Formats: sequence, C-alpha cells, structure tokens
Amino acid sequence: MSDNTKRGLVFTVILLLILFALGLRVDHPKSGLKNALGPASSSIAVYWHHSQISAGERVVVDTDKPELDPVLAIVNNVNTDYVDIQTDDGFQRIPIKNVRGSLVMVFPFIGSLLGFIGL
Repeated sequence: MSDNTKRGLVFTVILLLILFALGLRVDHPKSGLKNALGPASSSIAVYWHHSQISAGERVVVDTDKPELDPVLAIVNNVNTDYVDIQTDDGFQRIPIKNVRGSLVMVFPFIGSLLGFIGL
C-alpha cells in the first residue's frame, strides 16, 4: 500500500469518526416509504441524529414493531409529545422520542446485500 493510499484511508476514517460524533448515523431500514429505485428494505439510510423535527421532513423512526423497525417515513405534524408520520402502511402517531433523526440520503440496493447475510 502506498503512502498516499494510507493517508487517504486515515483521513477517511478520521472524517467518519468526526461526522459520527456530530450525529451522522447509518442504518438498514426494514420498512417504510419506497423510492424510485425500490423498497426501503433494499437500501441503506444515512441520517442526522437530532431532536429538531419539522413537518414535511423525511425521517428514520421506530414504531415499536421490532419486525418493521427502523422505518423510513415523512413527518406530517409535530407537537410536544407526538409526531404524526406517513409510512407505506398509512398514517401513525408515535412518541417524539422514537424519531431517530432526519434522512440525509439513501443508498439503494446495498440493503438487499445486507438482507442476505441477516443484518
């Protein structure tokens, strides 16, 4: 391995650690809204872990159904204790503490590979 490759690898690891410390998270959703390239379960979701949620935002949430969590959803309404979300199953009201964070991007097809190995 050349020195430039090692530097690039070290830089990438340090950058990812800093982003993780700032709240960047990665997860494999088991259900939720589909995108143009397939269902949520076939993708990897990258999101910011924070509590500032607003209506219209795409989020990663837990619905207290372990076989379906985490879920990709859209926020319809926010109040102090609950969030109204829309998923592929319809509308739900969940506690605001179940919102993991705001969706940044989705990597399609990678989740299918993780599904094969059981993650």
